[in-house]
Amino acid sequence: MPESAGRGAIEAYYREVAPFYDADLTARGDLEFWRRIAEQHKGQRVLELGAGTGRVTAVMAPAASMLVALDLSPELLDLAVPRLAPFPHAHFLRGDMLALAFREPFDLIVAANDPLSHITDPAERDQVLAEVVRNLAPGGRFVLDALWMSPAAARAVESRGGRVERRTSTVNGQRVAVVERWERTSRQHHQCSAQYAYHRPGCRPVIAEFEARDWSPIELLARFGRAGLTVAELWGDYQGAPWNPETSSQLIVSATATSR
Repeated sequence: MPESAGRGAIEAYYREVAPFYDADLTARGDLEFWRRIAEQHKGQRVLELGAGTGRVTAVMAPAASMLVALDLSPELLDLAVPRLAPFPHAHFLRGDMLALAFREPFDLIVAANDPLSHITDPAERDQVLAEVVRNLAPGGRFVLDALWMSPAAARAVESRGGRVERRTSTVNGQRVAVVERWERTSRQHHQCSAQYAYHRPGCRPVIAEFEARDWSPIELLARFGRAGLTVAELWGDYQGAPWNPETSSQLIVSATATSR
């Protein structure tokens, strides 16, 4: 059974991609979705897992009474800190999702751009979800933008050479050519290798890789249920359309903590 990459490997990946991270996510189109989620929990305590550079944190902070944004990467957190300067009630914290140590529970816990995708070991996935439940207030809500592949995307990833996407982004006024490659390494365990190559004029390419585990709906529902999370809604895009296993581009899960 595959094991999760060491924390050092995850940190090394984000150290490489940190200069390109925000520019490469500008077209993701998820910020208004997270703003709506925050407004639905206006005045409540919020925890964000895998906050990265704080792009989602900054749109959620205005509605929260208190917000903690957690990430493992010091390089991403360094980029995030200036974003929270207008919000004294919001705090960035370097930490691990496998061991959350907070004195008070949260009304809302969110995970944008699926930081759990780095957790490839099944037991560790269960541990993260147990930590989520332990830190949710009774009736609290967990929203995960899960790494999921539609049937068409899965076929591409499983094909020879994998799924390759090319695009251009702009970093500090400089055009950067991005080549993103995903290849299936274990169909049984839904495990992939992901590689991002960043090409700048006159510079050697920056190449960063990580191992990822995408969710199957069966695994997601089973693990959430065992952890004590009741799935309330499955959305298929950032506009809130119901999830369709054949055609949806995303799998976004909203779950509540089972009464304890």
